[in-house]
Amino acid sequence: MEKIMMKNLQRVLLSMVLLLLLLNSPCFGQQSFGDIKTVKISVIENEHIHNMARKTVRAVYEKIGIEVIFCELPARRALEWANAGKTDGDLARIDGTEKKFTNLIKILTPVTTFKGVVFTKKIKKGIQSWNDLKGLSVGIIAGIRYSDIGTKGLDRIQAKDMTHLMTLLFLDRLEVAIADLDSGQIEIKKNFPESKIHTIGRPLDSAPLFHFIHKKNKGLVPRFESALRDMLKSGQIDLIRKKVLQEVLF
Repeated sequence: MEKIMMKNLQRVLLSMVLLLLLLNSPCFGQQSFGDIKTVKISVIENEHIHNMARKTVRAVYEKIGIEVIFCELPARRALEWANAGKTDGDLARIDGTEKKFTNLIKILTPVTTFKGVVFTKKIKKGIQSWNDLKGLSVGIIAGIRYSDIGTKGLDRIQAKDMTHLMTLLFLDRLEVAIADLDSGQIEIKKNFPESKIHTIGRPLDSAPLFHFIHKKNKGLVPRFESALRDMLKSGQIDLIRKKVLQEVLF
């Protein structure tokens, strides 16, 4: 009986500690009223293309006098939090995200682009389209919408993040993995340099990624849009992207 009571007490204490940590997190709670000085933006944890987009989005917000706190979350939860207003927006997603997550407003100018490709260790088949993946065990990252849509109905495993995805491929739990080209190459260089994981075939998808702002902060949309366009015209955004890629790949 005493052991049961002790276990219950430990659970209660652990729950209280976790709650206190959550309440103290800068990503918890709602935006205060009045002039916005800080925004909390959802980002996909351990996703390299999001890490690159952070630099761009932070620079744009700084240009309009706003500090950014990035909240790292699993891909699906990041969108759900942004849509629910737990954060002030989502860093970078594909066009059409606003149709499913209707509380989000899309910035019309892209903040980055992605190129969805196939990574493998052993498969030699020429992959030219999503249909060519039929009959193969496929891995994607849960919550990444383009790969989720493209692999519907296929034999697939959903990894929690990029490292998990490449680990499954390395351990031969998958035959192919779908990921952004730059993100995948960065992951391989950092964590799987001798793995023989490589790309095959042609890109299955390529598209711009857009920043999304929750409708409660719709007043930020024209300011962010204007600043982003100015920075693109001046070449600042291209310089940021090149610098980030050089830092991680070379």
